[in-house]
Amino acid sequence: MKLDNRLYYDVPTGRIIYQTGEASGDVLPHPEVTEISYITVPYGSIDYTKGYISEVKDRKPLFVEFENSLSEVELENEKLKEDILLLQTENEIGGIL
Repeated sequence: MKLDNRLYYDVPTGRIIYQTGEASGDVLPHPEVTEISYITVPYGSIDYTKGYISEVKDRKPLFVEFENSLSEVELENEKLKEDILLLQTENEIGGIL
């Protein structure tokens, strides 16, 4: 299947707001659009490093946190710090073993 590029634009100015791009292969067709609306999310009100907005329901953004918790990331950083310390010690002594 081949999917056409769909453009969403501001009618009075003709300015393109969003475009889907073309696609081919095993793709889903464009949904039928009957009404376009928008909401404004204030700058800085959402920490996008911890998750993303998945959809809008009742004119409110639904925020979904990433699966990796912060504690897992901190644990990985501690492992990296230990590895760096071991490598530095090995370089200073000329080898641990």
